[in-house]
Formats: sequence, C-alpha cells, structure tokens
Amino acid sequence: MRKLFFIFLFLGMTYSTVASAMMEITIYLMRSNTDSATATTTYDYIDKYKLEVENTQDFAQAVSQVTGLNVVQSGPTGQNVSLFMRGGDSNHTLVTVNGLPIKDASTTNGLHDFGQNFIGSITAIEIIKNPSGAMVGPNSIGGVVNFITGEFFDNSITFKAGSNNTQGIDVKLVEDATENTKVFITADGLKSDGISVKDGSEKDGYTIRNFSIGTYTRLDDGHVKTNIMHKNNDSDLDGSSDDSDYTANNKNSIYQIITKKNNNLGHVDLAVGYTEYDRTYVNGSEIDEYDSNSINVLLSQTIVADEIDVVPGIEYEHQSADFNNRGSYTSSVDASHWNTAYFLNSNWRVIDNGMISSGIRLDHLEDYDDYYTYKLGAFYLLTEDIKLRTNWSNSVRTPTLYEKYGADSYGYSGNPTLDVEKGKTLDVGFTVGAFDIVYYTTDIDNAITYGNSTYSNVSGTSNRDGIEASYYYALNNDWTHSLGAHWSSAEDSNGTELLRRPKWSFNQSFVKHEMTGKFTTTLNHTYTGEHVDLDASTYARKDMPGVHLLDLHHSINFTDTTSITASIMNITDEDYESPDGYNQDGRTWLISYKKTF
Repeated sequence: MRKLFFIFLFLGMTYSTVASAMMEITIYLMRSNTDSATATTTYDYIDKYKLEVENTQDFAQAVSQVTGLNVVQSGPTGQNVSLFMRGGDSNHTLVTVNGLPIKDASTTNGLHDFGQNFIGSITAIEIIKNPSGAMVGPNSIGGVVNFITGEFFDNSITFKAGSNNTQGIDVKLVEDATENTKVFITADGLKSDGISVKDGSEKDGYTIRNFSIGTYTRLDDGHVKTNIMHKNNDSDLDGSSDDSDYTANNKNSIYQIITKKNNNLGHVDLAVGYTEYDRTYVNGSEIDEYDSNSINVLLSQTIVADEIDVVPGIEYEHQSADFNNRGSYTSSVDASHWNTAYFLNSNWRVIDNGMISSGIRLDHLEDYDDYYTYKLGAFYLLTEDIKLRTNWSNSVRTPTLYEKYGADSYGYSGNPTLDVEKGKTLDVGFTVGAFDIVYYTTDIDNAITYGNSTYSNVSGTSNRDGIEASYYYALNNDWTHSLGAHWSSAEDSNGTELLRRPKWSFNQSFVKHEMTGKFTTTLNHTYTGEHVDLDASTYARKDMPGVHLLDLHHSINFTDTTSITASIMNITDEDYESPDGYNQDGRTWLISYKKTF
C-alpha cells in the first residue's frame, strides 16, 4: 500500500509538472546555495557532451578521467562495479539521483553496484570528493555521486553496434506539453554476447533495458520537476573460481517529485523520492532474491541575505528489505529502519574574495544514539587566478539491514549490535589558473568488517592519506590536454594496506575540436598502479600489476542532424584482471549512428 500511495501521489502531481527552461540540479539542492565556482569542496562535473562523444556505455567509462577515483569492475559491461573514492571503501560513497538518495537496503554491505546505473537516461554526473554528512546525511564518508536526469537533450534516435555482437538503440524525446511544461522521455537498450569472465568457453552476456519519463514545469514563483526511471538488466555471471553459468536479473525503479517555490526569504524546496530494487540470482536450483525499497522526504528553506545564505531543513528516510534464499539452504529475513534528520547549512561572505561554508546535521537513527555531523570550510582568492580552500568535516556510515539481521544456513548471522562507522577528513587545496592540487587525510573509527561468519566493528583507527593533482590547458585553438595524478596511502587499524587501492593512478586526455564543429577526436589514457587484492581461488593476499589503457573516440557531424561516433577501447589489447580472476575486455570497438529530429 505504501508503494502504491507514493506512485499515485507522484502521478497525481504531474499535472503541474515539466519545464520550458532547463535548470541544473546539483547535489547542493535544498541543502546549500553554493555553486561549483565558489565551492570549498573538490567538485567534478561530467556533461552530456562528454558522455556522447566518447560513446559512454557504463559508469566505469564515464568516470575514467576523474582523478582520485578507482573503479573496480568484475568483468566487462553488465558485471558488478565498485567505486573507491580517495582511498575510501566502496560503501563510503553516497549515490543520488537529482539530489535524492537511491539506497539499496538489501545489499550485503552497503555497496552500490555502479554497473547497473541508467547511463542512457543520464544527462550529467556530479562528483563531490569530500565527506558530505552535514549536507546529505549518512554513508557519504568518501563523497557523493549525483546523477542528473531530464535535461539538455534533443529529440534523437541512436543505433549502436560493436564487438562481441553488441547491439543497442537509444531514443530521446522532448516535447512541449504546455507553454511552461516540457516532457522528457528516454528509452534505451543494449545487448552483447560478452566474454567469458572466468577462463573458459562460456560467454557472459548481458541485456540492459532502461526507460524514463520526466516533466519540468516553470511556475511564476518556482518550478516542479518529476522523474520516473525503470531499468531491467539481465547478466550472465561466473562463480568466484569457476566458469559456471549463473544468471542475475536486476530491476530498479525510481519515482521523484522535486519542487521549488520562491518567497520573501529566498525559496522553499520539497522533494519526495521512492526507490525500489528487485534482484534475483539463479544458480541451478539455488535462487537468491533481494528486495528493498526506500522513501525519502526532504524539506528546506533557503534564506538569502547580502552576506550570508542559510539553509535549515528536515529529512526523513525509511528503508525496508527482504532476503529470501531457496535451494540447498534457505533463509528469509524481513527488516526495516528509519532516520529523521535536521540540518542547517550556511555560506558566509564575510570578507572580500572569500567565503566560509559551514553545516551541522543531527540524525536520529532508529536503534542508535543521535549523531551529529558537521562541516567547516573556507576558500579565498589571493588573486584572480589563485584560490585557496580547506575543509574539516565528518560523516558516518550506518550498518545495512543485512549486516544487522541477515542469515543463511552456511553459518552467517547478522550482528544487531553493530555501531556506525565514523569518519573525519581534513583537506587543503590550492588552485593556480588551470592547475589544482589537494591534500586530504581521513580517519575511520569503528570500521565494519566481515569475519567468523558475521560482521563486527574493529577497534582502532584506519587512515587514508592522499594527494590529487590536475592540470588542463589548450595546446592551440583546436587541441586541449588534461592531466590528473593521484597518490594514495590506505591502511587499516593494524597498518595493513587495504585492498584494491593503488598507490598511484594517472589519467590524461587529448581532445581535438575541429573549429567548424564537424568532428571531435578524443584519446584517453589511464594508468592504474600496483595494488593488493585477494586471490580469487585461495583468498590469500596477492600483488596485482599496474595497467595502462588507451581509448580512442572520433565523432563526425555529417550534417546538423546526423553524426557518427566510432570508438576503439583498449587499443593496445592489454590482458588484465580487475579484480583478480575476472577477465576484462581486450581490444573492442563500438560505432554509434545518431539522428536528431
């Protein structure tokens, strides 16, 4: 009934929804009034143009040129993808769509599977590489990834073909429903025979189907935005040490209403989101089902004054999950929890050429003590080209429902006494023109780890230290070059190097824009350095070699309405595994034909 209520509420409000003008929705929506130019945080933005001219099919490819991120993909497209941001754990990154969390409460340890995201429906990606607990709540110790939908695209149809019998179609429609209202519709599908993720002859293919519909209405004193997204992905999987034919079906639906109303103080923002996941894994007679849903309600008032912006607000979240295992072992768990939070964020323009950003949030979590998270940041322009910034902040990660209440007949039992993980971060950044460098250090207490058939909190403090450096410059009127380097040291409370965190990573991109706009050529290079992983067969620690990857993309605009993009990935045909035991694609190609109308 709860699900139906929110769906009907959503549909009932669409009469006043959609837009005549485009508006960028950022992670700061309803929480802060800061834009990227004056942010004290480290901010990356991937726009629609980059996604299109690089034939972007999945999240791993989309963020390959973002410094400080390490993406681990258990095989090619369609397989599980984890993100390690600034040496943090993969469950330390909060994922949002249009600023609203899309948590899957049924995952074993809070990991978001980035391999299952709606790239075809996404028009931009924002990445905040700082703890953001004071703004967005728990589970953002590492940072935030925000997907933006329903903006900045034309009516078009795109056909795709590539290696491993890859075939795809992408349709985008935008229509004026009224003078002030636009409707956005996307539908895309992609299928491939894939490769054998494990060494063997059985290929692991995938089929991805996405659909979204959104509306945007400009009002006299604000706007209303709605968003419905649905995905249905089928993937073939291999076991941890064999070439068995497992299958997975992942379904995800998102329903959102986002409103803004101007008033004498500034503006009031209200957002309501409902997210559900349905995941089924089949291995012969073994069937595992994981279902979850979450409800998020966010209300805030932005108060704008000459020297200060203040954003007080309240947020409510409810999560529930079902775990059902059938076969040689059986288990069934039905659990839920809720959180009510109160927050206050502000930006103080107390001096010329500078700003102080602060935030505090109280989370009242079911079965836990109240937790305060905070942020204090500042930036200062020494000159027009020289900027200093720093942040001191904290955040927490709450145990998942599976970590607390899960069970199976193999001996695993959840630990209802788990406490939250606590993180504190200091970073200092320095920008000179197109050059930027930032140092960060993060301490994690009460880290949650798995051992002895359950999860538990580890005493002591683990640490992540790192330096990010990036540079962007124009070689001439046509060519641009960007560079990024990341050094990281990530250790647990015993001083042992953490898994899948390379000491060094490097990225660079050469882009040629033909001045008439007829074509764009992009050459991307990434290097993922040596790191430690677990042997897929013995689970012993194992040193993994570094790998260099080269990707080439060439987009040609034959007419104002017709274009072709051709891509060659892994040009040098590198043979590598990430993680251990999981093969990656060798040299592959993809061609896209796009027609706008």
